[in-house]
Amino acid sequence: MKTRFIAQSVEPDGRKKRAPNVRPVFSNQGIRAKYHAVLVHHIARMRQDVLKRALAAYEQFDAQQAQDETPLERLKRTFSNILEQWQGHFDRHAEDLASQFVQQASGHATRSVRNSLRDLGFTVQFQATPAVKEAVSRALTENIGLIKSIPTECLGEVQGLVEKSALAGRDLGTLTDEIKRRFDVADSRAALIARDQNNKVSASITRRRQQDLGISEGIWLHSGASRHPRPEHMAANGKRFNLEQGLYLEGHWTMPGEDINCGCAWRPILPGFNDG
Repeated sequence: MKTRFIAQSVEPDGRKKRAPNVRPVFSNQGIRAKYHAVLVHHIARMRQDVLKRALAAYEQFDAQQAQDETPLERLKRTFSNILEQWQGHFDRHAEDLASQFVQQASGHATRSVRNSLRDLGFTVQFQATPAVKEAVSRALTENIGLIKSIPTECLGEVQGLVEKSALAGRDLGTLTDEIKRRFDVADSRAALIARDQNNKVSASITRRRQQDLGISEGIWLHSGASRHPRPEHMAANGKRFNLEQGLYLEGHWTMPGEDINCGCAWRPILPGFNDG
């Protein structure tokens, strides 16, 4: 059941209360860093194994012959085995890694909403409402999918590099550098996943928690942290919006923290308190 949060905006003697400075909820950077570190740890293990096995197979490319397969087919089979092994590894760990992250990020958002209201003298008790459960479930599904996509995206390109190098007769050193650069891209993608999902989960749970309290509007706050800020997000700073709909920016309706790499937040408008 939704708990209505209605604050009184007048003192007992009829004087109007001074509007409080309601703290916005920002994503926790410690949680982001931990999630990133865990993803990079698994990528590093994959990097080490792939470099060892792929380069060994590449060195033998010209020398190995078999009656029933060409050297290139053997190379492809080796990579098929590598991809199958590491896809299985990420598939096995995806749910646990995603669950730990989502629980931490959603827990931080819930505590932050509660603490921001406690600072104003209000005590609230949160329940696992259907809206919050749905938000957690969606975040979990999305992060499981993202984690599982890491080896598919990375190793597919590495396999292409190895096969092209073999056909072109490139030296081992050049191929090694190319593979390392591709894994650097995987590390960068892990950083993006951690940063973007941390913002998304925090914003989604914060929104549901506030809506469950009857808070329906907020003031957009531009993060100012990006080196390449979105002009429309900058222009949205200070604008009032409905938590159900968000603001219409860049051709679509969006909430702070919802677009990729968006670190914006909002200051909630408490009915009868700071809604003047």
